Amino acid sequence: MKPENILEIKNLKVKFPVTGGLFLRKIAEVKAVDGVSLELKKGETLGLVGESGCGKSTIGKATINILRFSSPDVDITGEVWLRTEEGEIDLLKLSRNEMRKHRGLIQMIFQDPYSSLNARMSVGQIIEEPLLYHTKMKKKERGERVAWLLEKVGLQPEQSKRYPHEFSGGQRQRIGIARALSTNPKIIIADEPVSALDVSIQAQVINLLQELQSEFDLTLMFIAHDLSVVEHISSRISVMYLGNIVELGPGTRIYHHPIHPYSKALLSAVPLPNPKLKNKERTILKGDVPTPMNKPSGCGFRTRCPIAKPECANFIPVLEIKEPEHLAACPYVTA
Repeated sequence: MKPENILEIKNLKVKFPVTGGLFLRKIAEVKAVDGVSLELKKGETLGLVGESGCGKSTIGKATINILRFSSPDVDITGEVWLRTEEGEIDLLKLSRNEMRKHRGLIQMIFQDPYSSLNARMSVGQIIEEPLLYHTKMKKKERGERVAWLLEKVGLQPEQSKRYPHEFSGGQRQRIGIARALSTNPKIIIADEPVSALDVSIQAQVINLLQELQSEFDLTLMFIAHDLSVVEHISSRISVMYLGNIVELGPGTRIYHHPIHPYSKALLSAVPLPNPKLKNKERTILKGDVPTPMNKPSGCGFRTRCPIAKPECANFIPVLEIKEPEHLAACPYVTA
């Protein structure tokens, strides 16, 4: 691993089997993630964006090593290296018991605040549960930690005895954030944490994450499909399409000067609040997103790409440096 990196994903591939027939035999497979490599630098926020179904959330779940245990038939290959006090560890090679001792270092905030919290547990129990498994705190210390965390996310300590159904969506997501922070992790993977919330609440949650990142010295992987949300919080942005990274670079540059045709189309779909700019040029992609069960040969984007050439069917493009720290997976674009 590079000295500045806290996490490195190398050639990650995730395939889900598709079964059918009388005996439910495997008849096909879904290539959800198809050879992704990413680096997460200590203290940064890496935004991961793309259309629904492109593999963003799958990368997050595979990174924290819960995908194999929640979907036993999944085929995961590659490496996910985490820097710990004991050295560098490949999380994908760890068993459930081996992973448990490192689980407190890397936590996840889930997309749906309505289903990610146990309705039968009080808020205090939800936030305290990771402390039971990953720390040696006494009961009094855990109670004090829970009260402190609730205040940190903008809730009251006395609300710890209430249940999730008594809170709004934004408040539930704050509870999820408090739970993720309970073990004092180094990395938090936020899987579309604001997509289920009202627009007025989204900014509050994003600002809260930024404040907590600074206070707790966190490294974030922020997964979303809204490029404008990601630009606001991310130091770097990675754009995904059909299981592959198509563009990677500084957040401001990707947002204002994308060079890959897909990134341009994704950005042009962002609504503008200024009515004077409503006539800006839109990039409308032709066709539908191909199924991950039968990806096009060569470049997966070629069937919708406005600059595709016949030879695009013959090779899979790799990320190339177009400018310092700005990469794109297309030989026909320039910065």
